[in-house]
Amino acid sequence: MKTVITTALAFMTAFINLATEPLQLKEVTSFKEHRPTAVAVSQEGRIFTNLPYSSYSSDTHSNSILEILPDGTQIAFPDASWNEKPINFSKVGHQFINVQSLTIDAKNDLWILDTGSPQRKGVIEGGARLIQIDLVTNKVQKTVSIDNTILSEKSYLNDLRVDKNQSFVYITDSVDGGVIVVNLVSGKQRRVLQHTNLQNVVGQKAIVIEGIILDKASDFLATDGIAYDPINEVVYYQYRPFSGSTALMKIDAKYLNDFTLSSEQIRDRTTVVGNTVITDGIKFKDGSLYLTDLERNAISKYDLETNRLTTVISNSEISWPDSIDFDAEGRVYFSTAQFHRLASLNNGIDLQKGDFKIYRTELKANMTKTNFKLKFAPHIGLTSLDDGMFINHAGKDPIAQIQFIAEQGFKGIEDNFMKIRPKEQQIAIAQELAKQGMELGSFVHNTTTWQDATLVSKPSEVREIILKEIQETIEVAKRVNGKYLTLLSGKSNPTMERQYQKVNFIENLRVIAKEAEKADIILGLEAINGKEFPGTFITKVTDAYEIVKAVNSPSIKLTFDMYHIQMENGNIINNFDATFDEIAYIHMADNPGRSEPGTGEMNFVNILKHIYKSGYTGFIDMEHVSSIPGKEGEQNILTIYKNLNKKL
Repeated sequence: MKTVITTALAFMTAFINLATEPLQLKEVTSFKEHRPTAVAVSQEGRIFTNLPYSSYSSDTHSNSILEILPDGTQIAFPDASWNEKPINFSKVGHQFINVQSLTIDAKNDLWILDTGSPQRKGVIEGGARLIQIDLVTNKVQKTVSIDNTILSEKSYLNDLRVDKNQSFVYITDSVDGGVIVVNLVSGKQRRVLQHTNLQNVVGQKAIVIEGIILDKASDFLATDGIAYDPINEVVYYQYRPFSGSTALMKIDAKYLNDFTLSSEQIRDRTTVVGNTVITDGIKFKDGSLYLTDLERNAISKYDLETNRLTTVISNSEISWPDSIDFDAEGRVYFSTAQFHRLASLNNGIDLQKGDFKIYRTELKANMTKTNFKLKFAPHIGLTSLDDGMFINHAGKDPIAQIQFIAEQGFKGIEDNFMKIRPKEQQIAIAQELAKQGMELGSFVHNTTTWQDATLVSKPSEVREIILKEIQETIEVAKRVNGKYLTLLSGKSNPTMERQYQKVNFIENLRVIAKEAEKADIILGLEAINGKEFPGTFITKVTDAYEIVKAVNSPSIKLTFDMYHIQMENGNIINNFDATFDEIAYIHMADNPGRSEPGTGEMNFVNILKHIYKSGYTGFIDMEHVSSIPGKEGEQNILTIYKNLNKKL
């Protein structure tokens, strides 16, 4: 198989595109018992959905296709007779058997995909069908049976798209895989792309949705979501979510339509575009693919020109979004099916949470990047690995957070916990920063010894510990293209005179400095307040400055943390001027509370104006929490920094 995969694409993942006004979910309709899968919206705004009669369906299942009226009322479509449950499933008549999907084509006809497999117990002869309905008359125009010779007994047809001329239909199979091509003119049918080897496709993994781990079908090679680009006549598809693949595949429709090509020739003409997200439904619109993003409770967008992946909207209510469509005004509709909560996937316990729903939301893209005059760097981990500054918008994935941060206009990030992240994640973060044209601000060097008295001990007693720790840091710094490290003094030794501890501290820092100089990295000694961190050896910036001067190394400088300095020394502007020649980078947070600027006693307008006029060009790491919970608080932080930027 031919592929066009870059290293950057191999680590691509989603992020949230922040609109000036947060996107809102509007509930279209809901279902207490039966799961909706597909949703389709006509050019006039008529909304249709289907309720499969599948293995998880109860015997109370009745309607298969519903039209949703503007007030949310659900009516059987095209009429009640089609939705009557067959008495004898062995005979195929004018009744739906098990409808899995539906779509509206370019000519505004509704196409229904009936799997022909009642409760997924096997495909009935002639039961797998395509049903075309004219939405002007609401009458069935055509029924096309899927040839049982290209189906197995367990086949489960999943999704479909119709070409712009109503000449071909493309269908995925979530059990047997591949793409089934139906020539509506000649009647010919065949299955291709069935045995793609996922080991050669990037991005495969076990999936986790709302804390539920789904790893029982990690080697499942079936296909699922499918999209059709009518402009360039290209078919895109992805694998069944349970396969754990995020690979987006494409093939020109002309090859699928050419029945003279062999299966091998079709496979050779298929391309891996790149990685997107774990998805169940995809839809083409205006040069992009929109995807249901299962792991992030989101709808995401993949720009086919730039290979840029963004997230349109994320909300905890978007629980396993299954299918996606648009109305004429560009609003997006999607169903939520909660498949990860099925009893069959959770040791026999049904974890359904609330009703199954169909939602609608606007597609707005009115956010513009801010050109920040100072190098503000939001954090992706302040007190833990999972408390990034914009975690409510971007989720816990650090790559998603970086992409979100980049979209706001920031040029860098801080991460206290970079050193203890898994190696693979460190590499992915470095690659994403490079891709976004961003830099890594500071991360903590001594993640263990900052809590003990190592650095104030006699050098002969701790030299091995110190050298091991700095070598580990250097390896991480190389891996992540990091230059700036936070150096914490650790605890004092209550049994030793402070002056002796200071001598030891300076000598130990000189040992660190020699190794750091070789690696061309800079460690910023940070004074942290003794009120919150009792027993800390260096609590005042004046002491830190004195020690940096004594070490006298280009690799041992000062971290100017305004929050701690305000608590211990005060006089932020005067202390900034006094220590300016040794400052490696700055941390900022208001006091008291260590929250965003404007929540405490510090005048950040004046402070930042002074820093800007000083010519300082280093990072200002945003080392604070939010005083307001959730997305509202994160939006507030963005607004504050944009306003501060305007006043510089």
